Amino acid sequence: MTFQSPEASKSQRTRASYAAFTSSVERLCRMDPGARAALRAGLRRDLDHPRARPMHRLLTPRLPEECDDRIAQAHYTVASLIAAQPRHAFAPDEEDDEDTAAEQGKRVLQKSGEPDDEAAPSELTRYGSSFGATLGQAVIAKGSSMRMSAAESRINLLTRQSLRGIHLHLPAAVNQVRSTGAPIDWEQLLADLVDWPYESGRISRRWLQDFYRITARADRD
Repeated sequence: MTFQSPEASKSQRTRASYAAFTSSVERLCRMDPGARAALRAGLRRDLDHPRARPMHRLLTPRLPEECDDRIAQAHYTVASLIAAQPRHAFAPDEEDDEDTAAEQGKRVLQKSGEPDDEAAPSELTRYGSSFGATLGQAVIAKGSSMRMSAAESRINLLTRQSLRGIHLHLPAAVNQVRSTGAPIDWEQLLADLVDWPYESGRISRRWLQDFYRITARADRD
């Protein structure tokens, strides 16, 4: 029997909470256009901004129990970014069961509880694709109008930002890649925003490496 450290168990619970949150927000936006509009109005707003007030009723019950302003702001920003997607992004035929978010969290816990023995240690702490990978995919997407130079400028701008700056600049970047159809991993983006204040260097490096790895591979192919 393999015993996991308390730190690993906490990390898994955090992963599950991110999965549950993003799944819950997507379901809310799909089912309630009014809620989606209220969340969308919170783009680029801090927690105390008047336009963020309607978000408190919608998001507070969905926040993790131990949640300071930094963690809450990350959740609010991701919720706003999800809500700002075009209406057709919320497929009406997806499962609307109230247990969907909880089940998503359980799947993350189960998956993270069985790591690949051959995986690199850094890979075991990742939830999915970084936003740098998303920008790379946006460049190489078939029929994409995003030029390499524009995406490179965007990734360099983002990775130089302070905590406040990354929250302000992400909406434009997300809007830029959305038109290409490149998928955004909301759970990973949420994790990176939560960790940005004390791990921005590591996160920025990973975003840049993922971006150049994908675009360089496309050039070779």
